[in-house]
Amino acid sequence: MSILSKLLYLRVKVEFSPTKLKSLEIDPDIPFVYVLSTESTVSRSILWEEIRRGHLPKPYEIQQEFNLNKSILASEKTVGFWNRKTEYKEFENQLTGAIEQIQKDPKKQLQLIPIAVFLGRAPDRDHGIFKVIFSEKWGITGRFRKFISFLIHGKHTLVRLSQPILINESLDNQQGPAKLAHKLSRVLRLHNNRVKTAVVGRDLSHRRTIAKNIIKRPIVQKEIASYAERQKIPIEKAQKEAQKIIREIAADYSYSSIKFMSGIFRWFWTKVYDGVKLNFFDEFRNLTTEKEIIYTPCHRSHIDYLILSYSLYEKGIVPPHIAAGINLNLPLVGRLLRGSGAFFLRRSFNSVLYSTIFSEYLSSLIAHGVSIEYFIEGTRSRTGRLLHPKAGMLAMTVRSYLNERSKPLVFLPSSLNYEKLMEGASYKNELGGKGKKKESIGGLFKTLKLLKEDYGRLTVNFSEPIELDDILDQHKPDWRDIKLDVKEKPKWFKSVVSDAGTQILTKINEASHVNPINLLAVTLLSTPNRAASESNLKAQIKLYKKIILDLPYSSRTTVTTLSVEEIIEKGITLGFIQRVSHSLGDVIQVKDDMGVLMTYYRNNVLHLFAASSFIAMFFVNDVKQPRREVLRMMAIVYPFIKHELFLKWTREEFVEYGRKTLKLLKDLDLLVSAGRNLERHKGGSLQAAELRVLANALMQTYERFFIVIALLKKRGSGNLTSNELESLCHQVASQLSLLYEFNSPDFFDKTLFRQFISILKQEQIIKTDLAGKIIHSDNLEPMYQGAKDILSRRIRHSILYLL
Repeated sequence: MSILSKLLYLRVKVEFSPTKLKSLEIDPDIPFVYVLSTESTVSRSILWEEIRRGHLPKPYEIQQEFNLNKSILASEKTVGFWNRKTEYKEFENQLTGAIEQIQKDPKKQLQLIPIAVFLGRAPDRDHGIFKVIFSEKWGITGRFRKFISFLIHGKHTLVRLSQPILINESLDNQQGPAKLAHKLSRVLRLHNNRVKTAVVGRDLSHRRTIAKNIIKRPIVQKEIASYAERQKIPIEKAQKEAQKIIREIAADYSYSSIKFMSGIFRWFWTKVYDGVKLNFFDEFRNLTTEKEIIYTPCHRSHIDYLILSYSLYEKGIVPPHIAAGINLNLPLVGRLLRGSGAFFLRRSFNSVLYSTIFSEYLSSLIAHGVSIEYFIEGTRSRTGRLLHPKAGMLAMTVRSYLNERSKPLVFLPSSLNYEKLMEGASYKNELGGKGKKKESIGGLFKTLKLLKEDYGRLTVNFSEPIELDDILDQHKPDWRDIKLDVKEKPKWFKSVVSDAGTQILTKINEASHVNPINLLAVTLLSTPNRAASESNLKAQIKLYKKIILDLPYSSRTTVTTLSVEEIIEKGITLGFIQRVSHSLGDVIQVKDDMGVLMTYYRNNVLHLFAASSFIAMFFVNDVKQPRREVLRMMAIVYPFIKHELFLKWTREEFVEYGRKTLKLLKDLDLLVSAGRNLERHKGGSLQAAELRVLANALMQTYERFFIVIALLKKRGSGNLTSNELESLCHQVASQLSLLYEFNSPDFFDKTLFRQFISILKQEQIIKTDLAGKIIHSDNLEPMYQGAKDILSRRIRHSILYLL
């Protein structure tokens, strides 16, 4: 260990990105060298020490074989003392020599592994000046500055590696070695800039001036003049109002805030939660250097706002700017959120001046390649289901991309899965019909009392990215030649926004994680009295895990690795269930005050059992069913559950998945083939009981469908408007909940009824006349009879009795 390394490692603590070097796919049989983004004695010493410690693979001793004088190269070097400048000639000369050797001997190959060392990972604002000056930033870095950076930021050193570039005989032999070396040098410089943008963020000058420049934009100045004229106020007063708006909106992103929040959250995830698990991160890591990323996670908790920022920062990726509701702009909290990258938006964009400034601010972020995060559901889901997308932020994103873009834009959906929500108590009240409480400092201090509880693990599953270019190409092939005014909303534009929203939510569902509480909820809420013997509960959980693993919903769907015994203990530890001792065997039951909240966790994963639960429903009333009839009804009902559960299949794919599900249920001996029919085991058998619980998982969805269809049939054609039908459905559902203890938030959610009525119109089951009255088609009766066949007699008669 050299004297310099000894001195450095009194202070240096290295993190690697990616953490799993195997993901780089370095071929161990091909010689390789590292290529630093810039020449630095400090960086070179750190790399050699990490190699000596076995944290990095040792490069080959290939000086003679490839005319290279070093095993760690640098793509650029700063020369001069006063007038310092960057030169690339030394690196290009070394590359030229290596290429000459490879062209002489085609068997030779060489891997160049780009590598960058960052001391302090983000630029800052003007405060905290000492740390700011010496954090990693853009521009030429001097030796003294590098040394001070090491002293201040050594403990936050990030070594970022990229996939190797292979030099072999496939290189263009028509060009000379010098020309090829120059090309490779340029490619590496472009790559290094993208890596630095992903890790450090855009040049600090953009961030400092972005808010000020928004007001100067012609479209904003024009709207300020119009605002002054409409309000009959001096232009100076209108300018002040515009400045007030941009100050209200704009993020105040700072490295000190990120570091402060990172420290808090590192403690938070280890003390309050059992940590954060990121799945499929490495699959998208390279996107951060190539694309403009819009992170679009589901929205389940206020914790969502910072979980991605914290996780990305820990992984060596610059945190995104986050769109947050103005209700979170509380004293102290708002400042911390703003410093962590949050920009605030109002619930309503009634003011043209406000919407113009906000739209231009978003355009500026996208034009400068700043990653952004927002929740397209608009608000936190209180039922555990994904909410239908709000078009506002999506529309502004698409319009901004059309008008200003620097690189291709992708949406990156992700599913955030909590074993226990901090907002559980308030959600429970809201699910029971009580109103939402407004956020306040007092509420924050009450929340702090909850930190003593155990909240289990938080899992983040990243989905596959969605390319906005592909959606635009599909709906408007000539979109690259189009610019849209803030008020323009052509039909194709609305289709793009709608399609993007649906795709994002569908991808979120594809990336679901099934945790222990999800499995307990989907099982116990489907049993009488929300209880089961421990042995039966274990068998049912094994069945659900078998369905998820043997018939995976998607390649991004994951499930807890805990055993069934550990799953039950986790539910007891987190306070959702309890064990009741009994001489004939212990009983596991949902705690009395947790029944409503458990529906939230069940609804998180209902879409995973859309096929299996629907098939099981056919055998609730009848022992035997024709296989063809089961598949035919799956095809009929699919459009309705697809829309509500954001399912990924086409109708044909859903039926095919149904065929595979039938085979699995037969393999598990839950169903038996009898010629062209399928039979279940007789009532009282363990197999019949498991099938019945499986059927109950989605039963309430079809109960709600039956309420709508039965009401339509009862009231007759041409007698109800859509609003009247929606209101009647809500009343019937509420009364059912009171009389029969259905106790499900689905029965309090008017939106779900409204959506189902809308799909009935799309599928031409019903239509409205000029007076707004609902007219039935001939297809309503078959749907009514089909629903009657699969619902249990008790539920069917209960609904019909109330009508």
